[in-house]
Amino acid sequence: MTATSSNNPSLAILHRMASILDQVTKVSYNLSGLAMASMLCLVINEVVMRYFFNAPTTWSSDANQWLFALTVMLALPEITRVNGNVAITVILERMPRRRREIFGRILAIISFMACLLAFYISGTETLRQLCNGITTTWVRPIPKWWISVVIPFGFLLSSIQFLRLGLKPAPQIEE
Repeated sequence: MTATSSNNPSLAILHRMASILDQVTKVSYNLSGLAMASMLCLVINEVVMRYFFNAPTTWSSDANQWLFALTVMLALPEITRVNGNVAITVILERMPRRRREIFGRILAIISFMACLLAFYISGTETLRQLCNGITTTWVRPIPKWWISVVIPFGFLLSSIQFLRLGLKPAPQIEE
C-alpha cells in the first residue's frame, strides 16, 4: 500500500477492490488458457482416434464448442485490463496528448456501456435457458446455460475493466 492510500481510507478501499478485480481477471485468463490447451488435446485425441483406430468420439466436437466459449469469454477481461483490444488508433495518435487522453476515456466509457448492455442481454438469455430447461442439440445434450453462463461473466468483468480504464488517474507526464 502506498503512503497516499494509507492516509486516505477511501483510496485504500479502491486499491483493494482493484487488486481483487485484477486477481479475478488473472484467474479468468488462466482458466481461458487451460480451456485452450484442453481444446488442443481433444483435437489431437480426435484425430488419433479417428484416423489411427477408426473409432471417432461422439462427444469431442461438443466439448470443443463449450471450451471455445470459455476460451474467448474468459480471456476478454484480461485483454481489456491491459487495453489490448483491437483498435484503429490513427486519429488518436495524431491528437495532442491531453485530447487523446479525453477521447480515450470517452471510448472506454462507451465500451463500458456496450459491455454492460451485452452482459444484460446475454445474462437475460442465460436465465431464460435455465428457467426453460433448454438443452443443447448435441449427441449428448446438456443444459445450454452451462455454456452460456460464461458469456455474461466475461462481459461483466470486461465492463468493469473498461470503467476502470475510463476513470483511472491520468499519468503525470510532461509534454
